[in-house]
Amino acid sequence: MKLQILKKENLIETEIDIRYSNMTQSLNSIIQYIRQQEYLIQGTFDNKLYQIPLNKILYFETVDKRTFIYTQQKIFECKKKLSVIEQDLIKANIIRISKTVLLNISCLACVKPYPNHRLLAELNNKENLIVSRKYISSLRDKIRSAYYE
Repeated sequence: MKLQILKKENLIETEIDIRYSNMTQSLNSIIQYIRQQEYLIQGTFDNKLYQIPLNKILYFETVDKRTFIYTQQKIFECKKKLSVIEQDLIKANIIRISKTVLLNISCLACVKPYPNHRLLAELNNKENLIVSRKYISSLRDKIRSAYYE
């Protein structure tokens, strides 16, 4: 892989060009990482407001009508409802895997069969989430579309 970095003084917005002959998993991961840099989600922790980059978020979960943002280090609270987050991030690597959970598939290590025709999603940090039967096909489609874009 050849990398060229060029500084242009008069650019208004940063441009990234990627040229490839064959889409690979590693190249797709790079593309998804770059895309997720533009998304920042507001979350609170210890009464402080933080801007959390989407690529640092493992998943979103709603518990007792409160939405939480899970990262490797902390759990933040988010004022937005899960459905609003899902709509805001429809073009990102975020997918609903149950009624109460949105998963960042960039953090997905693997999926395994789980009882009652569900899946167990293992994240990069070894945490496990259950994928409901209703959302298995949309997860599969999202993974495939992210790879073959």
